[in-house]
Amino acid sequence: MFADRLHAVWMIVIAALVGAYWGIYFLSGATQIRTDAVYLGFENSFPLADAWMATAFLLAARSLWRGEATAALWGCCAGSAMIFLGCMDLLFNLTQGNFGLAPTPGLLAEIMIVVVCLSYGPFAIVYCWRRRHGR
Repeated sequence: MFADRLHAVWMIVIAALVGAYWGIYFLSGATQIRTDAVYLGFENSFPLADAWMATAFLLAARSLWRGEATAALWGCCAGSAMIFLGCMDLLFNLTQGNFGLAPTPGLLAEIMIVVVCLSYGPFAIVYCWRRRHGR
């Protein structure tokens, strides 16, 4: 089914973007919006959870591509992780006043992360759940 394959490609893109974000974060710091210990401590606690989410998206993508019912399991895991991480980012940025900082590429990335997490996460769950019986 074309829609499943398109969705699978999008899941792979998300997993790749997660990897790119962390590569940039650790290699150049360009995605960092602050340099204080509170912010860095918070951000440094995310790579393992993001790796889990990206792995679940890759497994969901593989299952969707093949028309397997396991797409529901992996899609729900990935979507749920995405919602959780989006909520954590949103609340931290709101309580820390980060959204009121001067716009930078890092801040714009942070805003996009929250928007994508809180919109695509639920979509991924619903989309994959509907495929729980395979094609």
